[in-house]
Amino acid sequence: MGSCIRQGLWVALWFSAQVAWGASPAPHILLVVADDLGFTDLGVYGSEIPTPNLDRLAAGGTQLLNFHANASCTPSRAMLLSGLDNHAVGYGANPAAVRRMPELAVRPGYRGAFPAELPLLPSYLKAQGYGTYFVGKWHLGADPSAHPPARGFDHSLYLEQGGGSHFSDAIGTLSADEQLTYWRDGAPLKALPDDFFSTTFYVDEALRYLEDSAGQEQPVFLQLSLTAPHWPLQAPEGWRERFEGLYENGWEAVRQARLARLGARFPALGAGPPLPEALGAWSALSPAAQREEVRRMGLYAAMIAHLDQALGRLLDRFAEEARPVAVVFLSDNGPEGNDVMAIADNATWVPATFDLSYDAMGTKGSYVALGRGWGHVSAGPLNRYKSFLSEGGTRTPAILSYPGVVPAGLASDALVSITDLLPTLVAWAGGEVPQLAGVPIDTERLVGAPRGQPLAMEIYGNRAVWEGPWKALWDFSTDHWQLFHLPSDPGEQRDRSGEEPARVAEMVAIWERFAEENQVFRFPRETGYGRYPDQRVGDGSAR
Repeated sequence: MGSCIRQGLWVALWFSAQVAWGASPAPHILLVVADDLGFTDLGVYGSEIPTPNLDRLAAGGTQLLNFHANASCTPSRAMLLSGLDNHAVGYGANPAAVRRMPELAVRPGYRGAFPAELPLLPSYLKAQGYGTYFVGKWHLGADPSAHPPARGFDHSLYLEQGGGSHFSDAIGTLSADEQLTYWRDGAPLKALPDDFFSTTFYVDEALRYLEDSAGQEQPVFLQLSLTAPHWPLQAPEGWRERFEGLYENGWEAVRQARLARLGARFPALGAGPPLPEALGAWSALSPAAQREEVRRMGLYAAMIAHLDQALGRLLDRFAEEARPVAVVFLSDNGPEGNDVMAIADNATWVPATFDLSYDAMGTKGSYVALGRGWGHVSAGPLNRYKSFLSEGGTRTPAILSYPGVVPAGLASDALVSITDLLPTLVAWAGGEVPQLAGVPIDTERLVGAPRGQPLAMEIYGNRAVWEGPWKALWDFSTDHWQLFHLPSDPGEQRDRSGEEPARVAEMVAIWERFAEENQVFRFPRETGYGRYPDQRVGDGSAR
């Protein structure tokens, strides 16, 4: 795949980390999580959006091409912080899904709280002498006993809910979370500054934490959990119209240009699956609809470019430190291509609460989502988007940087899970990950050693197993388990289940064991959100 190397990268990380393991000084660790950022939204992944700081980070480190989070934010964040499957630690679904299916709340895999005795990533790092800091979106429980101060972070500024206005009005994305709640070190913030914009505010807070720790002997672990580019799509003054001209040619042309740039580096990623017929052609849209869509994608691009600029300030500040710095950047799931107006009571609550006019798009008090057409652009060569276990829902951009440990200027298509990051970071800090009673961590995953076990997931009733180059996928759009050879078919267009029945049976058995071990509820119907009419069948399930 062009400049890409395969499993050998993880062998290199394994051996180089043996030198770093326990070395003095331990690195500062910066963990950055973007929200709903798609696979092709960064320059190094083929985007037209300027992301020079993240591109520079990738040039000095390793770009991951086969990194998988879960397809929804709360499950992914639980996996990231625990190193375990989300069901095993109580986060089998997003809080909104549990609200609409109260029968889930009584099930251990869906209780929405970590086991009290379960140590999370910051606790492991504190044991190695780290100061631990969290800034940004938490979304892992409303009770303070589940908040960052109770889960191993020394200091924290955090948003309790999953998303909402990026401005000081702090209106949520759903009527059930109509007013956002921000906390600092366990106490609710009474007000946000008038000039509040989420990305700027979070990075400013992170810089303050770094300044407060200056001069201390201990290394710093800082998790920056951004809410950009999660909807509502909003941007600061001076950014909102900056990129509109890039998108006047529409979905098909923009996606094709991204695929051409990505394919020039990685040929297997140079083509994408067909756009859904129900989306329709760009040329069939009215001029007014095209104008609105151009503004929509321009706002999304502005949020990402602004994110990169703000993150550059933090990276530059870390570069001034004498101590080495390890950086991990990722997105929590694929892009948001679902119909957010079909969620809960949004069809009535949103028009009654927000200014939906063209002129207001992207400002305080507006409500704009990415939509299906641009969601497929963001996913690029991959199928579908957030909330589906198709590759577009789970495979996200990810970058590792740790000078002297992580090889520079490389890309890898080795299979990596978001759960692999906890043991990797703990090892880089000089620690060992113990076996936990009842929830064993596979220590062979330390520092990205070649994955010795398959990866299995479930979300909203959808099921998937990755094993080597193969993926088995089951969702409510088909009546059987599908099988895909991802290196030759990353867009999941050729179902090989009929050619390889024995392989399918083996991978289904893997998923069944995973479901049993991790307390997975077997949904009788598809429970994903925001499905478009053509994605539904008679019982409301998705195609």
